[in-house]
Amino acid sequence: MKIALLGDIALYGKFSVMENPNLYGFLSSIKKELETYDYVVLNLETPFVNNQKPWGHKSAFIKSAPGNIEVLKFLGVNSVCLANNHMFDYGQSSFQYTKELLDNYGIHYFGVEERVDLVEIAGNKIAFSGYCCYSTNPQGLTKKGVNKLDYKDVEEIMIHNHNLGYNNIISIHAGQEHVNYPNYDHIQFARKLSSVCPYIYYGHHPHVLQGIETVNNSLIAYSLGNFCFDDVYTSKSVSPLVKMSDNNRSSAVLSLEYEDNTLIGYEIIPLFDSVVCEYDHKNKISTDIKKYSEKLKEEKNEYVQYRQQLLNAYVEGRKNNRNIKWYLKRMNYNSIRLIINSYKNQKKYNNSIIKYL
Repeated sequence: MKIALLGDIALYGKFSVMENPNLYGFLSSIKKELETYDYVVLNLETPFVNNQKPWGHKSAFIKSAPGNIEVLKFLGVNSVCLANNHMFDYGQSSFQYTKELLDNYGIHYFGVEERVDLVEIAGNKIAFSGYCCYSTNPQGLTKKGVNKLDYKDVEEIMIHNHNLGYNNIISIHAGQEHVNYPNYDHIQFARKLSSVCPYIYYGHHPHVLQGIETVNNSLIAYSLGNFCFDDVYTSKSVSPLVKMSDNNRSSAVLSLEYEDNTLIGYEIIPLFDSVVCEYDHKNKISTDIKKYSEKLKEEKNEYVQYRQQLLNAYVEGRKNNRNIKWYLKRMNYNSIRLIINSYKNQKKYNNSIIKYL
């Protein structure tokens, strides 16, 4: 049995079939690759929206037109994780509509409402569960919404699935965006889970590739990057809030192979801008992943210091693109709520992650 895990997909802009009539041709190489798998899974970052309005207090809201469900079918997607920080961008109504649309098209989903996707193919039993971390400043983390990332909750479901004979694949939306090295908290979190039972850590949210390691017979892929993602805009500026870079466009398929209900191998298949790589791009992305993975072996203080330098440089770069006009536009109630929610989420993060490390 072969499983393909992919990173974040956002079906808007050039990845919307309504906006890009050449989309299917553009995705033809990855479609051909995915046809070789028994089960294809990705993180669906955009809720489907018909007439719903933005909900909550965020810097950016993203959505997809209902017709883009056809893109998932074209790619042969079997299941999607909905545990992410954009699933409630358009509120409860859009969330319900997204689930109904997926059901109507026969696409499984997990990561919400404590839902697990249990799969049995050729004698192999796989349990997919998904969680969104408070580090992503999410909305809708409730028992009737997105599953929150809490160590005890994950440990409990892993043990339950393992005792039923299922291999655990845990989909985790966590971390810092646009940094190729995971928070050390999440490294500790992932490694600690490996002592519970063997599992696959299937990471996303940073929108860039991060390292991969094996610990206690567990495979930990901290971030697979952007599978399909366009520039992110807001109503406050004609310029994009986030403009895709080569780093953002680099991603990978995590290919898993199971036999006799045991993981017998895995492969990293580099992608660039959703296209299966050849030659230079393939070599560069493979080399980068090795570099990110090697860094995970360093002593904690050395690793944290190096990562902080990269994070500081990224933040400074963002600040340099902002002027007084940028700040004045954001002096409003929504910005105040964003700051308040950030403090609340930090407390919840401490209670769900930090206290268990």
